[in-house]
Amino acid sequence: MNMSYVSPFDVRQVMQENDFEIFHRLDRASGSIEPHSHDFFEIFFPRTEGIEYAVEGQRYRLSPGMVVMVPPGETHFTRVSVPGLEVERFILWLDTGFVESLTAMLPRLRNLMKDGLKGRHLIVPDAETYELMIELLFSLLHEKKLNDVDSASLSRLVVAQLLIHMSRVLSSVPGAMNERTGQRYRDVMQVYDYISAHLKEPMTVTSLAEMFFFDKNTLTRKFKHVTGMTPGECIRRKRLDAAYAMITRGAGMAETCRECGFADYSAFYRAFRNAYGVSPSECEKSINNEQ
Repeated sequence: MNMSYVSPFDVRQVMQENDFEIFHRLDRASGSIEPHSHDFFEIFFPRTEGIEYAVEGQRYRLSPGMVVMVPPGETHFTRVSVPGLEVERFILWLDTGFVESLTAMLPRLRNLMKDGLKGRHLIVPDAETYELMIELLFSLLHEKKLNDVDSASLSRLVVAQLLIHMSRVLSSVPGAMNERTGQRYRDVMQVYDYISAHLKEPMTVTSLAEMFFFDKNTLTRKFKHVTGMTPGECIRRKRLDAAYAMITRGAGMAETCRECGFADYSAFYRAFRNAYGVSPSECEKSINNEQ
């Protein structure tokens, strides 16, 4: 391994470049990035065991050979399963405008990056394709370090190749979207988007089924097939992730409970403690102590 390509661990979650940023990390840092979202794409490549990745309530225990892709605006975080374990991973950030420019002449890839990733975060290519992806990542790191007059142009081509490989994998998996499957996906994602936009309001699986003209059991089955969780699990997860984000920004407990749609503080307390292992107030104290 070329150690000159390894990036030091930090918790920055804001892009400083207007096209892409790539990180190759190998460390024994606490391994924890708290739930967050951002306005760019993130692609995550684990190179060792022991990394857990959560996106929009779905949790993946990752192994080398897997890839996670997170669209803008989706809440996600990582955990290391064993404290102090040295873990290696690549992280690629892609600006949305940069992606649009790359995919302008690639309609299948453009549609995937625009509409086709919700609920489809985990990518598992065959071994040969995965190694090609890793080679492309090292090529990006090389160009980043070299930074000569041709590096920007060559890097664009490399990122485009990487995205095309991912598009091929997603398009070739069993159940790749035909017209009927695509409509079912869009129907479910209407419900998903409604949940995301109305966390403050009372919601149940029954009320969602009635609103979107589903049978309750059918909605639950289709929703879980597309997103990996039931509608009830999605509501709970999104409310908790939103609550965690509000606490990190310094919001009060009453405001957080109200804005995230919990009926009362006791319900909020129980759900939060079950999800994160600490109470909301303990979480707040921990965050204040770190600042």
